[in-house]
Amino acid sequence: MYSAKEAAEITGLSTATLKYYEREKLIPQITRTDQKYRQYTDTDIEWIKMIQCMRMANIPIRSIKQYVELLIQGGKTLKQRYDMVQGHIKDIENQITNLQNALILTQKKLIFYGELIQEPSYKEITYMEEWKMFKHGN
Repeated sequence: MYSAKEAAEITGLSTATLKYYEREKLIPQITRTDQKYRQYTDTDIEWIKMIQCMRMANIPIRSIKQYVELLIQGGKTLKQRYDMVQGHIKDIENQITNLQNALILTQKKLIFYGELIQEPSYKEITYMEEWKMFKHGN
């Protein structure tokens, strides 16, 4: 069993975030001590890590909440969860494509700046001159 502080350290989240996840019913009810302190199990930690993974994939809280509600209902919701996960995969693939495109453009910009800095008059360039010089999207 882990205290809220220990669970926060293990997951890298704040105790406030853990409380929020519980309040929003993203994680099952956490066991409490007689003094009302939260006690997290290894299963709770794994559950929290699943939520973290979904959040890192930019899955909205309302979708995570819906998924958790379905998960708690068991096998009768398996098809719905399958469809949800399939949709999330498509969203993640789109995010990856967008991030790859952003990375390519940012790398080009870095190379452009590296070359521009070599020019003796680079400090005199206006933003419009720079804009015209850089091949956006090419």
